[in-house]
Amino acid sequence: MNTHSLLTLLALASSALCSPIRVAAAPIVPHGVPDEFASLAYTVTVNGTPVKVFHAGLNVHFASFDFTGTAEIKVTVTPPRTTPSPAAHYSGQYRHRYVPSPPVDFWQSQAIVRPLSRQIAVTTQGPEARFTLTAPGQYSVERPGTSHYLDQVLLLFANRPAPAPSPERGRPDVIHLESGIHQRNIDLLSGQTLYLAPGAVLFGAINVWNARDVKILGRGVVVYDGPQSELRDTGLHHRRNWHPLTTCNVDGLTVEGITFVGRSRTWSLQLHSTVNSSFDNVKVLAVPAANVNGDGFDWYGGGKARISNSFVRAADDLFAFFVPPELQDSTGTGRPAAEVKDILIENCVLWSTLANVYRIGFGDQRLRTENIRMRQCDVIHIAQGEWHAPWSIVHTMTTGVHGKSEHSGYLFEDVRFEEATAFIGVQNEQATFRDVVFRRVSMQGTPVPSLVRGPFQGLTFEGVTLNGRPIRSPADLPLREDSRPVEALIFK
Repeated sequence: MNTHSLLTLLALASSALCSPIRVAAAPIVPHGVPDEFASLAYTVTVNGTPVKVFHAGLNVHFASFDFTGTAEIKVTVTPPRTTPSPAAHYSGQYRHRYVPSPPVDFWQSQAIVRPLSRQIAVTTQGPEARFTLTAPGQYSVERPGTSHYLDQVLLLFANRPAPAPSPERGRPDVIHLESGIHQRNIDLLSGQTLYLAPGAVLFGAINVWNARDVKILGRGVVVYDGPQSELRDTGLHHRRNWHPLTTCNVDGLTVEGITFVGRSRTWSLQLHSTVNSSFDNVKVLAVPAANVNGDGFDWYGGGKARISNSFVRAADDLFAFFVPPELQDSTGTGRPAAEVKDILIENCVLWSTLANVYRIGFGDQRLRTENIRMRQCDVIHIAQGEWHAPWSIVHTMTTGVHGKSEHSGYLFEDVRFEEATAFIGVQNEQATFRDVVFRRVSMQGTPVPSLVRGPFQGLTFEGVTLNGRPIRSPADLPLREDSRPVEALIFK
């Protein structure tokens, strides 16, 4: 080697040693979006990779991807448009689902990423918002003041890679839906698996009837736009093809990674007499044109369920427990006709545009509920209002005199409310509650007085705060004047 070559080699080596080490951005896997559902409202990149945005309905949009390590996010609000979203083709009569024209300063100079407990710092400049994610989860990217059901919002579903490979194709017990649109309803039998690949959209409904050990897996989307009237409340009906997911008499149900979009006025996931169910990393978006009857999860009896690491945006109650229609009796005064018990909701992000966290029974139903737990959850938005009782965390009401019901063993632990609602809304004077515990629950906003008209025995507030101030006595807990005393009211 001559002297010139040696000097050149030494110079290159010195330059390499003095230069900063560049660490490659973590790989990401975007989930595809068919053109018919592509959003025109936002552009999103993750670690420099474009991620298509899905227009769920109304002004709700979401982007979904898998990642490991760190995700550098850039969200850009697109310039005003006068053309409708391509999703209008799959929106039927709801013309107002077109993407609106955003104002020049859409973010109002400061975009917000919720849940606030994640402490995501956002840099906002013009139409762009930039931030970093280091953990999987569901995030809401919003302008200040977002809360109303018609407000424009972008949801980010940041997933860790699927824990297991997709089921083997060609097996008789597997229904495998590839990327693209599939217009059909699917009935699943015992032992079957439905797999929706990333980018797959099932435009229809899923039914599971009289079955055991059924799985619904993948990263795909179920979009339901049924025949329900927007003027009448028929979403409570129990029948096939009436909700994005309907079950009846099922023992063993596993749902992982799926996004359910309900565009019509009906409940989202209706679970009739279903036990031993697990929902992990599931997203439920109710976007009916009328902001009503778009519940998240509803049980007609059953239970033994776990909902974890999931997101629910309901246009009514987030979770509801009812008596199956065939057991409802408005004349009997005996013991409860049905029960819902052993439900755990944990590590979830929740948003109700109308009504309650829990709706417990309805009308004259005779129901028993037991061992209902929620922990480590963020309620990023919740509506304030009243229908027979204030919308609240725990709510039950009746329109008659025969609604005898028994409810016990409710626990809310490490739950953060970013907006205020009432703690209790019990209008049913014949609904008996026992052992309800709020532990390390925080709530921000103007306190909403609770209503207690039924027998309440054992209500505990432990480490609960309103706007940072601890609730230590009845004087700290706003109650309606017509509320009855609570027996065994405990403050810790």
